[in-house]
Amino acid sequence: MSDWRREAIRTLKFLFKEPYRAWRRAGVDRRMPALPGGRGWRTAIPPKLHISLMHGLIGYTYRGVPMEKHPVEMALYTRLLWEVKPRSIIEIGTRAAGTTAWLSDHLRTFGIDGRIVSVDINVPPRPAFLPDTVKLLQGDANDLAPTLTPAVLSELPRPWLVIEDASHTYQATLAALRFFDPLLRSGEYIVVEDANMTEMGVDARFDGGPARSIAEFLQERGSDYEIDTRYCDQYGRNVTGNPNGYLRRK
Repeated sequence: MSDWRREAIRTLKFLFKEPYRAWRRAGVDRRMPALPGGRGWRTAIPPKLHISLMHGLIGYTYRGVPMEKHPVEMALYTRLLWEVKPRSIIEIGTRAAGTTAWLSDHLRTFGIDGRIVSVDINVPPRPAFLPDTVKLLQGDANDLAPTLTPAVLSELPRPWLVIEDASHTYQATLAALRFFDPLLRSGEYIVVEDANMTEMGVDARFDGGPARSIAEFLQERGSDYEIDTRYCDQYGRNVTGNPNGYLRRK
């Protein structure tokens, strides 16, 4: 078994031990942070199916590279890339670079002259087939300024698509949202991954996780952003691994 898969399985076992009892005992509805406008967090995906999908994606690879991406997101990102046609994708959280490769190939398939900058605290080995338009940089989601400097960002053509998929802690996710807030322009997106951990009942281990970060950020800056329900609700109310996580700058 490869090191990446062994580590991923250990993580899943840690996250989801006693998942169903913990989920019911904690009272998931009471833990859902409030959103502007009264939009809810609940999804039609049952908790057991959430966890089954998480176990399944651990073994998924793209072009031989581990790609831990929720299957619904693979469809939603395909639509978003075609509709928005981002010239730059900024990915926070690289892991093994499987998603980075998948995004790069989609840009090329769609005829989008785009670039990707992927940031991770541990930069993975670079897949040999990645084009020169992809950069893998070392950086911390809690403090992106030393990595994503004005010089680096000035080289990235618009529009941007930002994908926040790092440690999923409340602090890191909120820090990334606040970092990109003054940089994003109207019509650009920041997608916050894995807020479904609240639905699965494991968010307490991440101090509230992405859902708490999204809710707090929108309480601060919601007048300038909208939850794009075309993506969140494509397959039903929040049927996604990223509930309420497709944020569009107005």
